[in-house]
Amino acid sequence: MPHQRFRRFDTAPWYPGQGIADEMCMAVRAGNLVFLRGQTGFTLEGDFVGLGDAAAQAEQAMTNVKLLLEEAGSAMEHICKITTCVTDRAFGPDVRRVIGRHLGHVAPVGTGLIVNGLARPEMLVGIDIDAVIP
Repeated sequence: MPHQRFRRFDTAPWYPGQGIADEMCMAVRAGNLVFLRGQTGFTLEGDFVGLGDAAAQAEQAMTNVKLLLEEAGSAMEHICKITTCVTDRAFGPDVRRVIGRHLGHVAPVGTGLIVNGLARPEMLVGIDIDAVIP
């Protein structure tokens, strides 16, 4: 079976004035593997939540994660790897609390990074997820 791609979109509206246009998607299911695009404070409809508030952005990102996994036939308990990027070390504890509320006792492996910036300046948090459907 070919890979299934969910919520295709053109990146041009995300990066106005930069001459960037390529087709991406929010999730790819390859057999029983599910890969999500890095999630931020943007809703799946393109609205931004949590300007200046890393915890609110993480909350939106995790809400997106749940919905995207379900659309791909997966679930939160299938998450195996989470990579979290924050633009300031001080955001870490609040962001981890949000993630902890959403993942409960799933206990994936995780990597936390402090980065100089994300794709857009209003983004303070990026959450990348890989899942395996049993």
